[in-house]
Amino acid sequence: MDASLLPVPSGRTPPRSPIGHAELRAILSNLSHELCRPLISLRAGFDLLLGDDARSISPDQRGHVQTMVTLCDNLLLLTRSYLDYAGLVQGHRPLRYGAFTLGALVREIHRQGVSEAAKRRISWECALEGADVTVTTDASRCQQIFGNLVSNALKYTPQGGHVRVGGRLEEDHWAVVVADDGLGIPHDALGKVFDPFFRLVRDEQAGIEGSGLGLAICREMVEQMGGTIEIESTLGAGTRVTVRLPVDPPAQSPTPTRS
Repeated sequence: MDASLLPVPSGRTPPRSPIGHAELRAILSNLSHELCRPLISLRAGFDLLLGDDARSISPDQRGHVQTMVTLCDNLLLLTRSYLDYAGLVQGHRPLRYGAFTLGALVREIHRQGVSEAAKRRISWECALEGADVTVTTDASRCQQIFGNLVSNALKYTPQGGHVRVGGRLEEDHWAVVVADDGLGIPHDALGKVFDPFFRLVRDEQAGIEGSGLGLAICREMVEQMGGTIEIESTLGAGTRVTVRLPVDPPAQSPTPTRS
């Protein structure tokens, strides 16, 4: 007899089936929405306290409020990254294709990264390799994907290190490679870095900020555009991430398959 049809003994509740990934993402999305509203209100209140005309708080109190502003901003970034991921996998962010030159996309990557690299005193290169070509893609998603990869490369590259970005045509695909000579990733973690919420133990111990969603969001976006993302890394010697996207989008954009 099917165990699910047996009566439940008095005083006991039937076992609950585990929460599925789709249900978990829905909970995550709703929770993030609920968190954003009070955080935005708190942020506005802090701004009022720190306004030019605010004379009711002491210098010490002002320092504490500024610390809370930073914490509030970090929480807002975290909750928005949760919303971003949940919206992607639930199909709430449609693709918006347009025609762009590869050179223009590379220049946008350069614009996003050059000042941060200079601030961190990291050597920076960003170049189009070979002839320019017009591709059909979602420029907004590309900006987020490559901005995230460049941010990671700069975050894990020490002062005096080097980050290089190159864009090129590869037959019916175009590729962007983001390479650094930074900390690298342990070999046993390479298969997990694209998993949602995965973070290296060393990052948590060192207090390196992150939500564990950046690479998961990149992978989701790339795959929805019919492309691939690969990562190679040697601990202590650097990391190389390659994104390949079709020159022309697929006739029907793939839908997320992860449940």
